[in-house]
Amino acid sequence: MAKAKKTRAKRANVEVTETTYLPNIIKKLAELTQTEAHIGAQGNEELAMIAGIHEYGSMKAKIPARSFIGTGRRKSQRAISQLAKQGVNALVQGNETAQGLLTKIGRTGQEKTLNNFDKIRTPPLSPRYALRKKGRKNKLLVQEQQLRDAITYTIVERK
Repeated sequence: MAKAKKTRAKRANVEVTETTYLPNIIKKLAELTQTEAHIGAQGNEELAMIAGIHEYGSMKAKIPARSFIGTGRRKSQRAISQLAKQGVNALVQGNETAQGLLTKIGRTGQEKTLNNFDKIRTPPLSPRYALRKKGRKNKLLVQEQQLRDAITYTIVERK
């Protein structure tokens, strides 16, 4: 017998008064639910391969995983949740648009992911690669400036 999956829902306490028109609120929220913000790296095939290797590692090349998107996502969840709660209230009050809210969410996620990318320290460099980087900053992934520049967000239709 399968266990029931636990889920958590966070609520944005929206206040409905006589000045807020319920069908209009439903229409605004429907606009919001039809699109979503995706945060990740965009670029050519080579850049996608580099991003994949850094994110998941490579057994063949003996490169350990240095997740920057997954950990960036986890580190940005709190800020995005708070922004979404405030944004839904602003959307209902007519002070925000669905597109504007998703843009703010995308920018916040992108910023947090970039900060996370800059702070990656584990697993440490292999002795072979550390020798090659001698005299330069001892940060991980610094050589992949192109990868850092490719971290962005897009707003897409939900399927």
